[in-house]
Amino acid sequence: MEFIPPVSRMKRLLYLMVFIVVELTFFDRVSMAGLLWPDVKKLTKRRDIAGLARLLEHKDPQIQYEAAEALGNIGDEKAIGPLITSLKRDEFSGVRWKAAEALSKIGNPAVEPLIATLQYPDDDVRWKAAIALGEIGNPDAVEPLILLLSDDDRFVRSRAAHALGMIGDPAIPPLTQALKKGDPGVRWGAAMALGKTKNPVAVEPLILALADGEAMVRAEAAAALASIGTPALGPMLSFLKGSKGETRIEVMTALGELKNAEAIEPLVQLLENADGDERQAIADAIDAILIPAVEPLVRRIRDGNTKKECKVKNMR
Repeated sequence: MEFIPPVSRMKRLLYLMVFIVVELTFFDRVSMAGLLWPDVKKLTKRRDIAGLARLLEHKDPQIQYEAAEALGNIGDEKAIGPLITSLKRDEFSGVRWKAAEALSKIGNPAVEPLIATLQYPDDDVRWKAAIALGEIGNPDAVEPLILLLSDDDRFVRSRAAHALGMIGDPAIPPLTQALKKGDPGVRWGAAMALGKTKNPVAVEPLILALADGEAMVRAEAAAALASIGTPALGPMLSFLKGSKGETRIEVMTALGELKNAEAIEPLVQLLENADGDERQAIADAIDAILIPAVEPLVRRIRDGNTKKECKVKNMR
């Protein structure tokens, strides 16, 4: 039997312990990297930005999704670079959306990289970046988003308009200028965005846009006025008095969408001199205003609730 000196035994034991520590460290790193048993909650608790960023490249999209969400919740600007990279990847749209959402949570430090991403070739990436900028609400994004209103993709244009509407008041002056001087696509998007701000200040430029030479701009301006609501009612009714043709019908339709009962009498007064198309538009508008108001009453009558209510009132 071989004799092992005590010192050699201690060395062997020490080597074994070092080996175990190295192996544990290795597996821990591998796990954090997402190659084995990724634990997003654990990394989030540690605020391990680097570990979570590595998980953005995991083969499982669900892990990527959870990592992006965690990075957004932590809100550390060190995550911006990896999240922008994740946003630009084209494998999984859901992960891209979560990366955009995470960037919006990080806020202002992410504005410049997101603005740069508005020029990315993939339209899905462009509109997600636009919405993230709208969520952040930084005025620095207004002009780049207005440029995006001329994007080749209609959905990107509409999302850019939506983002500008989310930014709100700071976007109104440049949007008003774009509504006057932009190309047709930009004017259309500017009208949509002004409607989404729901600010009464936007009513006047939108009324002027009802005379635009492009039918799509006129239609969007009318819809935007309906979105703004009651502050647009008076100007829209005034516009009807001197309008004609398709624009007149578009405004009548928008008054229906406004669903304000004060529009009924002026619309009825227009019936006398209206042509067939206008009479139909007036009837549709009045239906749109009245039907939502009377539907609950009709349901109560059908259910017999009106009689029950009367009995209760009589008992009182």
